[in-house]
Amino acid sequence: MAGQNPWEQIRDWEYCYCRRCRRLREAADLRVTEKGIQCSRCGGFELEAPGWVICPHQKLSAVKCARAGRGITWSEVGYTCNDRCYFRNKG
Repeated sequence: MAGQNPWEQIRDWEYCYCRRCRRLREAADLRVTEKGIQCSRCGGFELEAPGWVICPHQKLSAVKCARAGRGITWSEVGYTCNDRCYFRNKG
């Protein structure tokens, strides 16, 4: 959200996806710097905000996805998610 306090943004996100680590990062793994919100594990700023999506792997229920559904694609067998929640593996 534009103009939102970074601390509030972290609280609203609860967690996000770090493109540099390729992992889910919880609020405790993030820090606020002069440049913005940063992953404390790798130092990257390439963070994706989570979003609510209908997850094909969670019995078609709405879930707060760390990738905001960016991995969900349509194929001849229906909707699938290329991420398959691999980002939930902590590392």
